[in-house]
Amino acid sequence: MMSQVGFGSTWIAELPKPQAIEVIQCAFELGFNYFDTARWDGDSEEKIGQALQTKKRDQCIIATKTGNRTKRESLQDLMVSLKNLQTDCVDILQLHGIDDEKTLNKAMGEDGVLQTCKQAQREGHTKFIGITGHKPRVLTKAITTGEFDTVLVPLNVVTPQALEELIPTAKKHDVGVVIMKSLSVKTSNLITCLYQPSLSLISQEEEEIKTLLGQTTQEQVSSALQYVLDQDVSGVIAGFKSIAEVETAANAANQYHNSAPKKHNRFSFELGNYCRDCGLCMPCPNNINIPAILRFQMLHDIYGLENWAKKRYGGLEVKAEKCEHCGQCIQKCPYNLPIESKLEKAKQELTE
Repeated sequence: MMSQVGFGSTWIAELPKPQAIEVIQCAFELGFNYFDTARWDGDSEEKIGQALQTKKRDQCIIATKTGNRTKRESLQDLMVSLKNLQTDCVDILQLHGIDDEKTLNKAMGEDGVLQTCKQAQREGHTKFIGITGHKPRVLTKAITTGEFDTVLVPLNVVTPQALEELIPTAKKHDVGVVIMKSLSVKTSNLITCLYQPSLSLISQEEEEIKTLLGQTTQEQVSSALQYVLDQDVSGVIAGFKSIAEVETAANAANQYHNSAPKKHNRFSFELGNYCRDCGLCMPCPNNINIPAILRFQMLHDIYGLENWAKKRYGGLEVKAEKCEHCGQCIQKCPYNLPIESKLEKAKQELTE
């Protein structure tokens, strides 16, 4: 059983090893038992391996990932990961960043990374096989194959797409759901932090975010984590690079554990006519980032994040005004959204 809040390793790659080990061990002492890392997260595996040695290893769930797609390359990744983590068996070995069907098919092919995971499971180098990605539509297709035990997917108060199909499907197929990006906002093609510490949904400057989540950092973290934990998921991971951040998240988890279950109705809405961020409308012949613009418009409409949305829209290199109404995006959208009219609305409402 994983702790409600787990440890994401991306940010500790930026820390000196002694400091990183202190942060990891602090998380363990505060009740975190799920540690998620990846072969390509700098030296995060090595730091986790060193921090969780001796008796701590037996009390922890360690999940790592390989971003390679072929059997040979991913097998090499696994051997390095086991060495870095100072173990002969990881609890979960995950396919990393499966965000489109072409990549999924390659990863699950005869010479794909899935074959490495199965071999590792037969040989006792992993207990379970997982998959990670940012596109719930693709991950839903993956877990219906019955090949995966866990799925790692983004979910937060402004990115609810996983709730519509992926999480119910995971429950149906007995797949454990772990949430990432619970404290991050995906604003374009990249994960953009609103302030430098890794709790990036949290902002000391954005008054609209404070109105949405709370005035203090603790209130904001608690609101964001509690929203995720209220869903039908196994747990959530967040990235940390200081003891203070770990303590903030631990306090939020304790507060949630000790309170009566409650649904955050103020964050609930049906996606309905809004974008699912599947990305199938792309590429646009005029290089318009359609999913990003529709996401900003959604947050403008649902939560009233007017200034926030305008600021992010203004940072895009290509604006909605470049749309020439070619209709290609409408033909490709599996949800039959009126994308051109939505872009026109965004041009009118999000332009400073």
